This record gives sequence, C-alpha cells and structure tokens, in this order.
Amino acid sequence: MIGTTISHYKILGKLGEGGMGVVYKAEDTKLKRIVAMKFLPKRLAVHGAERERFVHEAQAASSLNHPNICTIYEIDEANDETFIVMEHIDGITLREWSRMKAEKMEGYRKLGAKEAVEIAVQIADGLEKAHEKGIVHRDVKSENIMVTIDRRAKIMDFGLAKLRGVSKLTKTGSTIGTVAYMSPEQVEGLETDHRTDIFSFGVMLYEMLAGQLPFRAEHETAMMYEIINVEPKVLTEVKQGIDSELDRIVMKCLEKDREVRYQTMKDVAVDLRRYRRDSSGKRVDRSSVVREPVQAERPTPAPGSHRTKIAIIGGLVIVLGLVALYFYNARTAAIDSLAVLPFVNVTTDPNTEYLSEGITENVINKLSQLSHLRVIPRSLVARYKGKDVDPREVGKDLNVSAVLTGKVMQRGDALNIQTELIDIKNVSQLWGEQYNKKLADIITVQQDIAQKVAEKLQTQVTGEEKKHLSDQHTVNPEAYQLYLKGRFHWNKRTDDANRKALEYFQQAIDTDPNFALAYVGVADCYVIGLTLGLSTREYMPKVKTAVLKALELDNGLAEAHAALATYRAYYEYDFAGGEQEYRRSIELNPNYPTTHHWLGGFLVFMGRFEEGFAEYRRATELDPASLAIASDFGIAYFFARQYDRSIEVLKKAIEMDPNFVRTHYYIIDPYLKKGMNDAAFGELLKGMIAEGDTSETIEEYRKIYAASGFKGVAKLELEKDSRGLQIVLRTSLVSNYIIVGDHDNALKLLERAYEERHNMCVKLKTDPTWDDLRNEPRFIALLKKIGFVK
Repeated sequence: MIGTTISHYKILGKLGEGGMGVVYKAEDTKLKRIVAMKFLPKRLAVHGAERERFVHEAQAASSLNHPNICTIYEIDEANDETFIVMEHIDGITLREWSRMKAEKMEGYRKLGAKEAVEIAVQIADGLEKAHEKGIVHRDVKSENIMVTIDRRAKIMDFGLAKLRGVSKLTKTGSTIGTVAYMSPEQVEGLETDHRTDIFSFGVMLYEMLAGQLPFRAEHETAMMYEIINVEPKVLTEVKQGIDSELDRIVMKCLEKDREVRYQTMKDVAVDLRRYRRDSSGKRVDRSSVVREPVQAERPTPAPGSHRTKIAIIGGLVIVLGLVALYFYNARTAAIDSLAVLPFVNVTTDPNTEYLSEGITENVINKLSQLSHLRVIPRSLVARYKGKDVDPREVGKDLNVSAVLTGKVMQRGDALNIQTELIDIKNVSQLWGEQYNKKLADIITVQQDIAQKVAEKLQTQVTGEEKKHLSDQHTVNPEAYQLYLKGRFHWNKRTDDANRKALEYFQQAIDTDPNFALAYVGVADCYVIGLTLGLSTREYMPKVKTAVLKALELDNGLAEAHAALATYRAYYEYDFAGGEQEYRRSIELNPNYPTTHHWLGGFLVFMGRFEEGFAEYRRATELDPASLAIASDFGIAYFFARQYDRSIEVLKKAIEMDPNFVRTHYYIIDPYLKKGMNDAAFGELLKGMIAEGDTSETIEEYRKIYAASGFKGVAKLELEKDSRGLQIVLRTSLVSNYIIVGDHDNALKLLERAYEERHNMCVKLKTDPTWDDLRNEPRFIALLKKIGFVK
C-alpha cells in the first residue's frame, strides 16, 4: 500500500501490525499533517464481530480527549478498505523501553524508578479519564502504551474496551486481552469493571520497575493459575533500590480480591504523586509504618534432614493439588456442548404433539443464546424423534459432552414432564427432575429446565444471558399454548400448515394482545406469503404491521428485527436500513441461524460476496442440517459466478436429502452456465419426480428436450403457464423468455415485477440469469429505480 492514496491520505510507510489491524504512517493531504492509519485486515472485514470491534475501538477512543490518550480523528471506508485515522505518535512502546538492555537507545535512557513513576502517573491520569467516561480498557499492557521522545505517555488500542450502557462485543465470561496482564476476574471469566484496568496497570508498573512480569510461566494455563493463586514476589526482593512505599502501591494494585485493590484510578494517581513528591527530597519518615517483614533467604537444608522431608511432603501436596485442579478444570471445561433430544410425547395423542415439540424447541432456543455453550440445532436432533436411542450413542454421534432427554405427558389440565441430563464422557447423570404441574405452568417449567441445565453444566452465564433464560414473553398460558401450536404447524413448511399456523398465531394475539412473539409468528407466516396465495403488495405490508407491533412490545426480539430487515430490504428497497436490522438481530442473538442465513443472501444480492459467504458459513455452523441454508449457500456461489463451486455445494445439499425439490432446480442454473445441458435436464427431471409430476408429464419433457433442448423446454413451459408473473421452482417465466430469446416480454415481466415490488428485483444486480439483458436501456432504467445504479 506504500505510495498509494486512500481517500485524502497518502501512505508513507508501515508502522506495525497485530491481530486487529495493520498500521501505516500517512500524510493528510488536506490538513498537511502526519497521521497514523489503522486498517482492518480484509480477512476480518467479512466477519461482523471483528469489524464491529474495529469500529467500537474508534468510537471508544474518539469519545476521550486527554493528553495521555491517542487522539482519534475519524473512521472511514474507501477503496474497499476500512480504516481509523489517528494521531501519529513518534516514539516507542513502553514494553520496548522497559526491556531495553543498552544504557541508551535512540534518545531514551534506560528506564529507572523515577522515570517509571513519571510515566505511570500519566497513564493513571489517562485511565482515570476513561473510567470517568464509563470506559474500561480491558487490555492495558506495555505494548499498548507509546512513549514519545519527550516522555509523554499515550494509551493506545481501545479495541477491547467496554462502554457503560453499550452492548458488549465480547461476551462476559470470555478471557479477552493478553493473559500476562489479566486480572484474576478476567482469567475466571467474571464480569469486569474499572478495577480490572487497575490490576493490569499494576502488572505494567511492576514490569517497568523490575524489568520482568510479576507472573511468569511456560504456558498460558500455568500463567492463569499463577494470576489466580500465586502472590508475586515483592519488588524489594526482585530489584535492588526499590522503595518499600512504591512496592506497597504496586502490590495494592495487584490485590487478587478487587474489593481490597485500589478502588479508583484516581487513588492510584494520588499515591503515585505523593510518592513522587516525597522521593524528590521531601520524604516523610515511614519507620513507624508497620509492615509484614520480608523473610531473608534461608540456606538450602541438607539432604535427609527433617526440613528436607517436610519440604518434599509440602511439594508433593502442591503437585497433587495442581493435578487435582487440572483434572477438575478439564472436567468442567469439557461440558461445553449439549444436544437436547426431542422430548417424547408419552400421551401418544397427536393433538398434544405440539407440546413436546414446543418444549424441545424453546429449551434449545434459550440455551443456544449462551455464549459458552454449543447447542445442537433443532434440525439436527429432529432425526431422533420417535426413535428409541441410547443418549450416550447420540452424544458420540453429535460430538457433544452432554445430552438432555425428556418425556411429556398431558392428561387434561395435568402436565407431567421428566428430564434427565447425562454427562456423556463420565456416563453419569448430572441432573434429573420430574415436574408435576398444571398445563398453565408450562412457561415457568421451560424456564426452570433451561436454568437448571445451565447451572448443572457449570456454564458461565452473563447478566444479559440470565435475563434471556428467565424472559417471559407472555404470562397467559392459553395464549402460549396457541403460540406453540402455531410454531408446530409453521415448522412443517407446507401451504396448508402455514395457513393453520397463521390462524393459531392470530388466536394467540386475540387471547393476549400484548404477546410479542405471536406477532412475530404472524410476520413469519406472511414472509412466505406466496403460500397464502397473496401478492407481494398484499402480504409485505402485513409483515410490517405485525413486526412493528412485536417490536413495540419487545424491542429485544432478534426474530422480529430479522423479519423487519426483510421488509425494509426487499419491499422498500431500503438496503442500508435492511442491513442495519439484520445486524441488530445478530447483536441480540448471535446464535440465531436464520438471520445469518437471510443476511448472507442479502449481501450476495448486493454483490458483497465474501461477506455473504461468511454469513452463510456461520449459518451452516449453527444449523448444519438445514436444507434451506445449504441450498441457498450453493446458489450464492452461482450469483458470484463461481459455477464449479456452486455445483459442488449444491451436490452436497442434494446428498443431504434427494427429496428436497428446491436444490434440484437450483443446480440447473450453474450446469447451464457450464454448458452441461444434459446434467441440467437430469436434475430437472429429478425435481419434477420429487415434486410429484406424473410419468406422462415427465415423458413429454423427455421428448421435447431430445428434439430441441432447453429452448424447447422453455417454450413448453411458456405455453403451459399463462398465469402472468409467478416464480416457478423449475425456472421463472422471465428466464424462460430469455432462453427463447424474447427479451421484450422478459423486460415487460421484470417491469411488472418492479411495480409489484416482487423480491426478485433485489437480485437483479448480481443474478447471472439477467446477463443477456444488462445492456438493454429498459433493464438499466430498472436498476436505477431500485437504487443499484445512480
């Protein structure tokens, strides 16, 4: 990039790089000043979380105006690059200075206690300012402090900062930051606050004064153990000439109990300033201060002596303790994945099947929102429904550490639910409970199951996640049962079932007008509104009405934001607004596969292929058995004109379920682009057979294809289909007109599609189907109306 110009910044040279960015020195050609530019690596630009963290860094630091904090000028995008423009600091890192071996280096003297205190006061002032603004840095370390030639300290890199009142980019419970500088609460995955920065500051000050870290170990796990359990050597033992008062300040910063630690950065700065004043010639007499005596080094006991035996025994005790701790941690760490098998309907009454399925789905949904627990999606465990399976074998098949099973019996108003949570590795029951309740108690029972499972698995749960586990979207049991019936039918994905689902969701709303999830259910039914025999202009406004009502009642529903995103993008052509809603949905529930799936398709249609593929990959990770995700992922590569890859992915989707009609029709397109017409026709026939076409119809298609290829097939379908605008699974009417060379009628249908606000219009920018029309003035005019061309 050196020598190039990005926006109005000319790149002069590379300053460094790390996991979250590459930093260049640049000239601001407008303001004629030297700046530093941090670029988000392109390998991370497609990942929403990393890009959001990059933006988060700029937002956190730019809200701070302090001489000891690096100034952020702007964040921008240009030439497909995302970058932060910041103050250029001509200096070295504090780590480089504190580890300096030579007496002098490029104008820097070897770091002594006096200089260390001067720098520490400045850093404390900067952190105090950040804490006043409600910002916790969470990655305070010597690499993140720059020191100029005139000894001005600058705090850098707020990429992991935690802002008060802002949703966290990194879930509580995850060990973020650099291990050697972490506080005990960070290592243990607990909630962090400003006192975490105080501990890290203490580590850094210790490093400056001693030339080494207070906690040192050969590997990360051992380092974590030391931070939690081992007291660091006092500075007066490690380095000669360190004053005991300075040692006290450092050790108070390094208190493992944060209630005993310094409580504010201001207190640290005050003590450091007092020490600086006293050590400059106005020292007070501290001889009266009572301190714990530092034990002198003892001679090594002779072999075989009594003290040697005690030392050996003590050593064995420590070793055994460490081994026990290792295996305890290994056991608890292993319980990080779960499969919830379909709860068995013991009643055998099909009219109560909705209950067992609903409980299974809702327990999965609740537990899936826990950041430290991998929960197998519903689509993968569905194959075990109705089968007498050994949970241990299921656990091995799905590669999970624990399996939850359940039985449901309903007798009138009485509800009996039995649950069992099994540790697969140790072949033991972690928890089991029998609930004898009323049907009206189903909501609280589901919540209790989810909470007990999280507790027994010893899964780290944040405050926000606890809220999700205990959320009650309605307290009306009748409305909730109607909602479960709606979901039961909606999950069948047939026209008749969708109509029934819509009826149940509407009844749930009639029963409880404040039931937000029921409105989401209505919106979901209308999102696939073609199955209801409605035109786009009829069903899309219904989606908007339902989803806005849901969000009015509960703005934290990820499903509602995903549905609203679809309305914004595909009906209003508000692409920025649609993407914003998709991102909001993912922020609320990062483990909801549907949003990743829908966002992936949207990004592909916008021509942002790599970003779209990344979302598809995430959706596949979350729901690997979803045929809809698998087939849409395959056709996404077709849109990117990666035809071989498209065929490869779609073939795998067909292997998942040869009876899933859509995939057979999808694979026709890349086959045709590759000139593999016979393979395309073979998939057409397979799709027709799976769809239930008669043998006479199939034979008719065979004869037409043999006589005149796909052009004959297209003509046949145009003759048969006189229903106007309708997207047919085999092909669309529009593409049939293109195949036969009738561009006029193809364009007429596309223009009508625009008037009808049909969702096919959003695909016009990238779909190779329309390549023959791209130079047509009418097609270009359509792209302008939609907003793809200015």
